[in-house]
Amino acid sequence: MLEPANTTNTAAAAAATSATAGFAAAAPVAAPHPELRVFRPDNRYVALGLAVNHLMTKPAFASCKFGDWSRILVGQINRKHFWFVLDPNNQVVGFMGWAVTSKDKAEAWVEGRGRLSHGDSLEGDCIIFNAWAASSLEVNRFLLGEARKIMQGKDMVYFKRHYNDGTKRAGRLRVNAFVGQHLERTGDAAA
Repeated sequence: MLEPANTTNTAAAAAATSATAGFAAAAPVAAPHPELRVFRPDNRYVALGLAVNHLMTKPAFASCKFGDWSRILVGQINRKHFWFVLDPNNQVVGFMGWAVTSKDKAEAWVEGRGRLSHGDSLEGDCIIFNAWAASSLEVNRFLLGEARKIMQGKDMVYFKRHYNDGTKRAGRLRVNAFVGQHLERTGDAAA
């Protein structure tokens, strides 16, 4: 049985040790990174595995239907509309995924009147954030900064907030000049 990746997984550590036992010198271990950063694996299968491993422990995602949620994740990964957040020790501490679509498709989605197809999620003047998980307030703020980069030049942002008690809340935000100004102020404006 596969276990979620964590620092207490002694079986994985033992397997890694025995796998390198016959070599004179083990490969150097990368030094920890100094801060939070976004990461997108090149390998789609690795990305899907990391996303499932991270999100399955979050109550809002753990209760989703497997087929529906798999379709959303695979679509995000195939379109490269996702980011992981890694901490200084290369542990996944956040995830966000999105779709780019038209206002009428976004309105239908947020009101529960329609689903997005792959073709509906490629271009438009609206962003739908349909996956967002942060392990701390610091990670949430970091994700928000990255989301502002994605929002730049769009008209509206849509999302659905899923709470641990099963309730949901739809959200719409107009993207205004503040987004660009904030990015310029923090030095994160897109080139």
